[in-house]
Amino acid sequence: MEQTPERQGMSTRAKVALALGAGLVVFVLLFQWGGGTSSDPPTCFGMLFYTVPCGGWPAVAAGALTAGVVGLLLWWSDRRR
Repeated sequence: MEQTPERQGMSTRAKVALALGAGLVVFVLLFQWGGGTSSDPPTCFGMLFYTVPCGGWPAVAAGALTAGVVGLLLWWSDRRR
């Protein structure tokens, strides 16, 4: 009977890269690239001309939160094996 090697999870470096990449994608998609009209409330536009919250902090917060959640999910899924 042939023995199969034990299934190994992703390396830590790959997990960190995947989590940071997911956070970067969310940051880029929510970042204010243009707009800022003088209406009340002001309208700002994202990368593909959809409306996003004006100001930089929502994009940074959402990117950091996404990176943290993806990192925790990857860590948790590897611990369950």
